[in-house]
Formats: sequence, structure tokens, C-alpha cells
Amino acid sequence: MHIDTLKYLTYIAKYKSISKAASKSHISQSALSQMIHKLEEDLGYELFIRSNRGVTLTDMGEIVLKYSTNIVKNHERMIEELEEYTSRTNKIIIAGTSSLASYSLPCMIFKIKKKFPDYEYVLVSKSVDEIISDVRNDLCTIGFTDAEIKNDPDLFTCKIGKEKIVLIANANYKVPDIISLHDLLNMELIMCTMNSKTYEKLDAALHTIDCSLKDLNVIFNSDFVSSVKSSVLNGYGMAFVPYESIKHELYEKSIKLVDIKDVNLDYDIYLVGKKSEKLSEASKASMDYLIEIGTKSFC
Repeated sequence: MHIDTLKYLTYIAKYKSISKAASKSHISQSALSQMIHKLEEDLGYELFIRSNRGVTLTDMGEIVLKYSTNIVKNHERMIEELEEYTSRTNKIIIAGTSSLASYSLPCMIFKIKKKFPDYEYVLVSKSVDEIISDVRNDLCTIGFTDAEIKNDPDLFTCKIGKEKIVLIANANYKVPDIISLHDLLNMELIMCTMNSKTYEKLDAALHTIDCSLKDLNVIFNSDFVSSVKSSVLNGYGMAFVPYESIKHELYEKSIKLVDIKDVNLDYDIYLVGKKSEKLSEASKASMDYLIEIGTKSFC
């Protein structure tokens, strides 16, 4: 079993076509078909159902795809790390949740680059589970999440700041500056689903008045803050978003903040790192500096 075969398998699953995967891989279709047949023989399972419409994964194929994706990713990172070590480059990969990577972490990257100009920094956006997994498996150096990790033999977390969550409305939207949770039930809302922590806290607050998220008047859900802000600016409703994402609109006075009486949806941000004596000098220095500057490093 070769890494290339597993990589080709992921292409076939993606394009649902052996011919397209072969074209992507710059090999012949017959050669790729033989490689997949050999993999199926080695594993003892049929991985694809072939038809005139293309190919689809079998149940066994789904299992192999799951592990192949991780194997290929780890192999690629291994090669990168070997190349980095050989050339003595200092590359630091910083991963954050979508909200943090989009709005809060860029200023941090700017400040740490000024501190260590010879280091290379890369910022990526991932889910909390992916961040924890990637830090543990050395696929990224430092992670920022809304989850504290406890009693982990390999990882540590350090509280480094807070994500401020605000309720926003169009500047001309007819809503008081301060409302109650009961008032919120009657408001039209656009829900930004990119951060589950906000809605965990909101749901907990609603339970204090014997309600839940399902009682809210939600117009639609979106994974993108940009589309949520656009909807609010068009007067379609109100939304909960990270404060960092609407500073410009607040400055222009096109959006206003609406307070909910006795409700605070802010949540803690944690730095996630690996407990390892083998961390590079660049990794240790970067991590120590980020912890030192803490909240001041966010935009």
C-alpha cells in the first residue's frame, strides 16, 4: 500500500470519477484503475461501486477514505517538517476557529511577526476538534479555541482573552437600545452559526425564562459573518456576532448595538499548545510571547 494510492483514492472520491482523478494526478486512467484494484485486493474489500455514471464509495470505501485522508495529511506535514528542518526555516502554523481567524488573530500575527521577523507565520481556520487534533499531531504549532483542555498528558491550555459577542441591528432598525430576553423572543434574528459557544450560552440564558433557542424567531442561519452583516445592514433582522467583526460598521454608524438586560454571551479564548521538550526554539519563543501579550494582542 503506497501513499500515492491513498491520495488517488481521495481524488476519486472527490470527483466521483476515475478519469477525472487520473487527469488530476497526471497518470493514465488504466494505471489508476489497476492501482485501485490492487488496493482492493490487498484490503480484501470492494471500495467503489462502478457504473456508467461514475464511481461511488462503498461502506468499506468510506472507512478507508476517512483514514486515507488523515494518512495523506500527516504524510504531507511530515515531508514539510523534514524540509523545514533541513533548510532550517522557522515556520509556525497558528490555527484558530473561524471567528478568531477572521477577526481577532490577524493583529496577533502582525505583532508577533514584528517581534520575530525571521520566523514564518501561517494562520489557518479550523474547527475546535481539528485544532486540538492538529496540535497533538504536530500539524500546527499553536491553536486558539473556546474550549479549555484539562488533564491531557500531551496538551496544555492557557486562558488568553475573551471573545466579545454583541447583538447588532441596522442603525435605523426600530428596536430599543436595551431589551429583555422576553423581548428577544419577538425579534427577527439572523443566526450566525460559525461559533457554537455563543448559542450554548444564549440557550442557557433562555432556559432561565423557561425557553430555548427553538423559541426564537429565526429568519435564517448562515455560516458566514459577512452574509449576516449584509442582512442586518439591509434591515432584515438582528444578529449575534463577534464585536471585532463590526468595528468598521460601528464607526460608520451603519450598525448599532442592542443590549440584552442581565445577559452576557462573552466567552473565554484559550491558547492550546503541546507539552513537549522537542518544540523548536521558534515555537517556544512564539508561544511564550503570545502568552505574555495575551489580550492586548487581539484586534
